[in-house]
Amino acid sequence: MDIRYPRADSAPSYARFSRDYLLPNKPVIIGPSLISSWAAVRRWASEDGSINWDYMKTTYGSCEVTVADCSTRDFSDQKRNQMLFRDVVSLWQAGQGQSLYVKDWHLARALITAGENGLNTDPFYTTPDIFRDDWMNAYYSACTDDDFRFVYVGAAGTFTPLHRDVYTSYSWSTNICGRKRWWLFPPDQTHLLFRKGGEEHLETAYDVRNVDPATYPLFSQAKPIVVEQGPGETIFVPSGWYHQVENLTACISINHNWCNSVNLPSLYDSMCAKVTEVEHALEDVKKLLSETAASRATDVAPSESQRSWEDEWIAICQDVVEKDAGWNWLTFWRMVRHALALAMDRPHQANETLWPRTPRELMPPLDFIKERIRDCRGKFMQRPQREVALVPTLDVMLADIHQLLEATD
Repeated sequence: MDIRYPRADSAPSYARFSRDYLLPNKPVIIGPSLISSWAAVRRWASEDGSINWDYMKTTYGSCEVTVADCSTRDFSDQKRNQMLFRDVVSLWQAGQGQSLYVKDWHLARALITAGENGLNTDPFYTTPDIFRDDWMNAYYSACTDDDFRFVYVGAAGTFTPLHRDVYTSYSWSTNICGRKRWWLFPPDQTHLLFRKGGEEHLETAYDVRNVDPATYPLFSQAKPIVVEQGPGETIFVPSGWYHQVENLTACISINHNWCNSVNLPSLYDSMCAKVTEVEHALEDVKKLLSETAASRATDVAPSESQRSWEDEWIAICQDVVEKDAGWNWLTFWRMVRHALALAMDRPHQANETLWPRTPRELMPPLDFIKERIRDCRGKFMQRPQREVALVPTLDVMLADIHQLLEATD
């Protein structure tokens, strides 16, 4: 265990968490007092601290879950299948399926939205106050049928390969039962993690425990923070930190990806990088569209032909970005507009059942929030790709954000 890894035995206040960890973008492990009130702590664990499989199987067995097979590899991830949770647990109880890992299980949302299926809909946890300022889950809960709130359940030895969370979002993860080992790489080591060539859009190392030095020649220079997380402990993974996680014992954890005004600049930069990556990958498509438009230029005005193929090019890129990472520019700015309206207490779509409104005292000052949004919006308006003019309804969304930014609180 690395002694440099900061720990907080007691649950910090929002002010302390913001000052010591969120703003400086530093990790921390927080002791069990943070989640002592959770029903999951009492129900999911047996008296000896092991997983209460009978309770889990009886209560949630009818849920369909995504199961990764950690003995396989599918590009930068593992092969996944859909199974009923009770069938996975039955395999584990029979001493089988030791490479199976239930991942990205949207259990909290399922229990709220599908109570008619006979599931136990009692909430099994509440988001700690220090993590309540969460733009991603506030927006997705109110405006989509998706979210970034997960339960993970895996046998000893299962793992999640090296990765960075979507668009450099934060994450927090609480062990209900079991122990995990984390490898965390600060952002200034990111360039050391990639395949020879060093371009960030290329593949990172898959498993930090087995890295080919010929393929990843700089990896040996990386100095990760390695830490073990025990039962009841919560880890905060800062924005942009690559990490890998291994279950040292059978584990159940509750995880969120999240973002807010503090890491908004990082998310914006990551979005720009993703769009550039997709544009480079689709250069042949761009060339084909341009040449096709040029061949038709005798039939239409040149300016109209130019506009037409550029519109199509931007639309294709944004579609690929969304399919690859789950977001595109329209999603990003919708989320920002939603968060700004809520922070200003303006009437706006919200789902208090799925995501209770965040109190003002659990977020940065409004001036800070506005300044972060204003800076990102200003940069976006200057982008040479002109997405603001070419992505349908995006100009309206940005105009709404501008009006909110200029309004008095």
